Amino acid sequence: MADTTFIDTSTECAICLNPLDCLSDNNETITLSCGHRWHLACLKEQLASAQPSKSKRLIFSGCRCAKCSAFCDHPKLENLTRRTDSLREKVDELVVEQLKVDAPDAWRDATDSNVSSNSNGKAKLIEEGRRSYAFYLCGGCDEPYFGGTIECADEMNIAEGTGARRGELTTSEDRLCKSCSPKSQAICQKTFEHRPYHVWKCRYCCNPSTFVCYGNVHFCSSCHDKNPLSLEVIPCKGREKCSFPMPEGCDKHSNGSTLECEQVYYCVMCDSSSSLGAAAAAAEEEEIPGSRNLIVNPSGEEGSISTRGWQHPSNGRWKVEPMGIPVDDGITRFNYVSNFQRCVMTQTIPLHRYVRTPSSTSTNTALRIEISAKYMGRTDCPSVFRMEARVANIRRELIHQSSTSTLEAPAGFWEKATLTIDGVDMNVAHEVTMIVYGKDSRFWRGDYGSKVCHCSVRILGTEEELREIFLPGKSWFVVDVNFPSRQLPMMIAMCHHTHNFYCRIYQYPSTA
Repeated sequence: MADTTFIDTSTECAICLNPLDCLSDNNETITLSCGHRWHLACLKEQLASAQPSKSKRLIFSGCRCAKCSAFCDHPKLENLTRRTDSLREKVDELVVEQLKVDAPDAWRDATDSNVSSNSNGKAKLIEEGRRSYAFYLCGGCDEPYFGGTIECADEMNIAEGTGARRGELTTSEDRLCKSCSPKSQAICQKTFEHRPYHVWKCRYCCNPSTFVCYGNVHFCSSCHDKNPLSLEVIPCKGREKCSFPMPEGCDKHSNGSTLECEQVYYCVMCDSSSSLGAAAAAAEEEEIPGSRNLIVNPSGEEGSISTRGWQHPSNGRWKVEPMGIPVDDGITRFNYVSNFQRCVMTQTIPLHRYVRTPSSTSTNTALRIEISAKYMGRTDCPSVFRMEARVANIRRELIHQSSTSTLEAPAGFWEKATLTIDGVDMNVAHEVTMIVYGKDSRFWRGDYGSKVCHCSVRILGTEEELREIFLPGKSWFVVDVNFPSRQLPMMIAMCHHTHNFYCRIYQYPSTA
């Protein structure tokens, strides 16, 4: 229905420049819902040329009124606008999905206001995403999918004077979304649900990709920065020297500009047919016998902003975020995340509050202390992680120190770092401090650095040894408890009251 508060007084169609309100059937005039008047035939021709193409990125500017940029809306145009209206809704859903990946904090903190002028509103973020992200039609399922940024696409158009380039696919049979790609299907069991967790190879070298451009070309950070002017193909060194998964039946990767040089290394979620993912899973060693974890709040379980138990001696602060990629089948729901600054957090365990004095125990007076944590990075932003452990005496003088090297955080899956300090003298040791460092390597604004969970400090030993080492009544062992959900409050109250053991609770459904 036309807006009755606005009347278009134009006498000519702004497309063909012929008079409006002509009696000819070929020049029927209609009024759009925005209030502007046009020849029906002219609008149909405009909308027909603006229909989505699988050979180009989706652009909806041709579906707008040329006078006010509102989308064309009229009953006589429905056959031409129905398809684009549906695609615009789906693209907006993909914009939101990508914003949650690229700017999770901004999206979480934004209000739900639909007023575009609201500087903190989600509507403003969505509008920015529409202007930044490039979307394409899949040649398989005919659905839109995210394919990079408009900036990259426009830079290539300017550099080459065309929408195509060597290596960019322009046919509907070649441009496929991650769900329809045979390369994804060969490695993942649920390609649609797991599409954000596919780790692709860079097309021009063997490194995992961190960018996708032109709808289907994957780049690592180095190759993306060199594209297009100084981009060079880096040959694979072969199975013996290259640490990344090889295509089936091949001894080296194909690197270059063609579709054959694309490969999915693994799916983080299902780890199907992935030597890299399988190696990460196999790296999980059986836990060495020892005490319970003495760290308070090892994964940020207190919620979205709390880092209770930890100190932050630097300007860069670790934050807590909901866990995206599960580490233990969903039992742990949060993890710590760093940012572009050098983030440091420390926690000191007062050993003298847990451990007997040597004169009161018959065991060896040397302790063996294990310090560990699980860490990972994002697939789109490289990051680093380092862990340190220090043992001090009562005067805070350092008597033992151990540290990992600065480690590249694995992209999209969890790895475990462990330090073991042997020969800690119970006569001298007063406290042990765990220190965790992390940051992203690209200095992106926001929380794009390495992630950490399951921070742990344990005293290793057999059950008999730990009974001798720990003070009476102090919690050193883990009790697994299974009980109906209706008994949960009672069991928690009991555990808090006794304080003489660490309770790991498992809950099974009530049959009552």
